[in-house]
Amino acid sequence: MFESSSSDSTSSASDDFTLEYYIDSSWILSAANLVFFMQAGFGMLEAGMVRAKNTKSILLKNLVCTAICAIAYFCVGHSFAFGRTNPNSFFGVGNYFLRDYTDYSYWIIQWAYSATATTIATGAMAERLQLHCYLLFSFIQTTLIYPFVAHWVWSSYGWLYDLGMVDFAGGSVIHIVAGVTGACGSFLLGPRIGRFNQENGKPKKLPGHSVVLSSLGAMILWYSWYGYTAGASYGMTKNRVLPVSRVSVVVTLSAATSLMTVLAIGKIITGHYDLVKGINGLIVGLVSSTSCCAYIEPWAGIVVGFIGAIVYYASSWALLNWIRLDDPVDATAIHLFGGCWSIISTGFFATHGRVRNPQILLPGGIFYGGGISLLWVQLVGMCVAILWSGILSGTFFLIMQYFQKLRVDVDTELAGLDNSNHGGSAYIFD
Repeated sequence: MFESSSSDSTSSASDDFTLEYYIDSSWILSAANLVFFMQAGFGMLEAGMVRAKNTKSILLKNLVCTAICAIAYFCVGHSFAFGRTNPNSFFGVGNYFLRDYTDYSYWIIQWAYSATATTIATGAMAERLQLHCYLLFSFIQTTLIYPFVAHWVWSSYGWLYDLGMVDFAGGSVIHIVAGVTGACGSFLLGPRIGRFNQENGKPKKLPGHSVVLSSLGAMILWYSWYGYTAGASYGMTKNRVLPVSRVSVVVTLSAATSLMTVLAIGKIITGHYDLVKGINGLIVGLVSSTSCCAYIEPWAGIVVGFIGAIVYYASSWALLNWIRLDDPVDATAIHLFGGCWSIISTGFFATHGRVRNPQILLPGGIFYGGGISLLWVQLVGMCVAILWSGILSGTFFLIMQYFQKLRVDVDTELAGLDNSNHGGSAYIFD
C-alpha cells in the first residue's frame, strides 16, 4: 500500500479540506465501490459452482456475511486493525464504534477488504455448512482473525511492517487468511456425500449447475479487481498516478496469462478446454498479482501469472487426490496457494521502492540484486498469516464440531439446503 494522508489516521476536517483531500477521498470511495462489487462477483461465481439445490443457501451466506462484517468491523474490527488511541505492534487500540474517527473513506474500503476475506471462505465450505455456524464464523473472522494480520502487515505500527514485509493489496492479509480459514472449515466438515468413490476413494465429479453464472461472476471479479488493487494506493496525488497505472497493467497481464496457461494445461491433460478451470485460472492470476503488482515491471506480471497457473493446477490436483479436501469452488488452491505465490514473487521480481513509507526503500528482489533479504521477510509474513488464521479458525471449527453445530445432517444435505432451510428451490420449473 502507498503512503496516504488517510491511512492509519483520524483526520481533522479543518485540516484536510484541501484539493488533495478531495481528490484522494474521491479515489478511495470509487475504489471501495468496486471492491464491494466483488461481493456480487463471488456470489455469482459460487452460485454457479454449487448444485441447484443449494443456490439460495450460498447466496444467502454471501449476503448476510457482508452485513455481519459491516457491523463487526464497525464495532471492533477496524479498531484492532487501525485503532490509533494507543496502538502497539500486535494490534490497534481505540476508535471503537468509530468514536473520534472521521476518516470514513478509509474505513469503507477497509471494510470492503475485510468482507472479501470472509466471503472467499464461503465457497470452500459450500453445500454442507450450517448457516448459524457460518454467521458466527463471519463475526470471528472480522473481529479476531483478519484485523490482526491487517495490523501486522499494513499498519505503520505493525511488527511485520517494521520488519520490512510488503503486501500491496492483500495477498496475505486477504487471500491467505481466506484460503486457510476456508480450508480448515472444509477439512473438518469432510467431503460432500458422493464426492469420493467408497470403494477406491477416487474423486467423483459433482459439477456446479450453471457455468453461465460462474462466468459472469468471473468477469465481475476481473472488472472489480482494478479497484481492489489500484485502490490500495489510497489516493492519486503525491505522484501516484504512474505507479497506480502500472498496477492495473500488471494485474491485467497476470490474469490473462494465467487464464491461457490453465486452459493450455487442461487441454494437454484432458484433451479439451475446461471452462471452469479457465475461470479459476483467471482468478488465480488476479490473486497472484495482488501482493507484488505495485513493485514489479509489467513483463514480470506475465511470469507471475504463468507460474501462478502452474501452482494452482498442481495444488488443486494434490488437495483433491492426496488430502481429499472437498472444496467446491477451489478456493483453497486459488487463494491460499495463489496468495502464497503472490507474497513469494515479490521477493524475486521487486524493483520499485517501498512507496508507502518513502524513508524506507524496498530492497530489490533476487533477480534485481537484492539478495534473499526481502524474500526471507516475505516468507516469515506468509507463515505467520497461515499459522494465525489456521490456529484460530481451526479452534473455532473444532468447537462447532464438538457441539454438533458444524455440518448439516444427512437428510438436509441430500435434499438440498434450499428445500430444507430456505423455503424451497431457487428455481421454479413448470
